[in-house]
Amino acid sequence: MPMSFPDMKALQSAAEVWKFREPTEGETEAHYRAALADHVRPRDLIESQEIRAGKGWDQWSESENKDMLKRSGFPIPR
Repeated sequence: MPMSFPDMKALQSAAEVWKFREPTEGETEAHYRAALADHVRPRDLIESQEIRAGKGWDQWSESENKDMLKRSGFPIPR
């Protein structure tokens, strides 16, 4: 089931589930999003990309799909 992570509140809820740290003082949403996505990636590649993109896999653009494939090690033809 696709999951969206549109804001900091959603990210913090996901972080709690994944036993990830709280955001540090002054940390931007973009930085926290990337750090959480990196933390989740070894265990769930799809959810990691959903966190990174802020939206469920069923709403990804072609470039977001390619990004997920690149991060997983698949060669992407140009």
